[in-house]
Amino acid sequence: MKIQNVHDKFFKETFSRIDVVTNFLEELIHERLVKKLDLSTLQIDNSSFIDEKLEEHFADILYTCNYSDKGKVKIALLFEHKSYKESYPHWQLNQYILNVWEASSKQKKKKPIPIIPIVIYHGKEKWDYQPMRSYFENLDEDLLQYIPEFNFHLINLNTIPNEKITNFTNKFLAISTLLFKHSRLKKYVKRIEDDLVELFKLVDNQESNPFSVSVILYIQNTDALTITEIVSIFTRVSKNLNNVVMTTAQQLINQGVNQGFDKGVNYGLNQGIEITKIDTVKKGYLNGISNDLLVNISGLSMQEVEEIIVKVKAGLL
Repeated sequence: MKIQNVHDKFFKETFSRIDVVTNFLEELIHERLVKKLDLSTLQIDNSSFIDEKLEEHFADILYTCNYSDKGKVKIALLFEHKSYKESYPHWQLNQYILNVWEASSKQKKKKPIPIIPIVIYHGKEKWDYQPMRSYFENLDEDLLQYIPEFNFHLINLNTIPNEKITNFTNKFLAISTLLFKHSRLKKYVKRIEDDLVELFKLVDNQESNPFSVSVILYIQNTDALTITEIVSIFTRVSKNLNNVVMTTAQQLINQGVNQGFDKGVNYGLNQGIEITKIDTVKKGYLNGISNDLLVNISGLSMQEVEEIIVKVKAGLL
C-alpha cells in the first residue's frame, strides 16, 4: 500500500464523520464564516471530483450545507498528499472547483453552488498562505482585473500547538489531527503517546472500536513501531481497547501468511498443533511480539510457543 493511500484512507474515514467535520469547522475556520453556516444541515457528497491530474495532489471530501438565508454552499476538504508545499495551489484548486461545477451543470441545475475550499496540510515545509496575485510580477490595476482571484483556507497542522489540538471538543478529531500532524516523523507515536492515551480514555467504548482499529492500522502503516510497541501503548487505555488491539494484532500477523510451508506442515502434524497457530506464532515472533502475548493470541501454552520459536530460529520453520 502506497503511503499516500494510507493517509488518504484514514483521512476519509475520519472526515466522513459529520461530528468530526462540524467540530473541525468550529475549531479551525474563522468564526464569522462559521456563524453563517448551518452546520446542522451538513450532508456528505459521496462523489469525488479528483481527476487524473489532481490525484497526485489531493484527496477530497465534499459537503453541502445551508448558508445563512442565501441558500446552499459546498465545503471541499482537500487533504494535501505531498510533504512539501505547492508552488501554485490555486491552479489545482481552480481545476477542482471547475470539476464540481461542470458535474453540476451536467445535472441541469439552474445555478452553480459556491464552494469553500479548505486545504489540510501536514507536510514538512513551512507553508504560508499567499493570494493568487502574488504569483505574478508587475501587475497594475488594469491587469489585476484579468486574474481569476479567489481565496481558500489553508489549515497547516504543523502550526497548531498540541495543547490546542487535545482540547478540541471532538476527541476523534483531536486524535486524528495529532496523528496527521506528527506522522512525517520517525517513531512519532512515542512523542505523543501520553496525549493519545488520555484522549482514547475519553472515547473508549464499543461504538468507538472501528475508529480505534483505523488508528491502529494507520500507525502500523506510517510508523516504525513493532506490533509489540503498538500493543503496549494502547493497552494503557482499558481492557476493551486491549481486546481490540489484540484482535487487530492477530489480523496483522495473519496478513500475507504463505500457505503450504512444507516444514511447517510437517512440524504441525508431528506436534498436533494447528498450522495456522504455528504461522501466527512465527509471524508474531518475527514482528517482535512478546512470548506472553503470543500465548494469548495463539491459545497455545508457553512451552508450545517456545518450541515453535526455537524451530524458527533454527530455520526449520
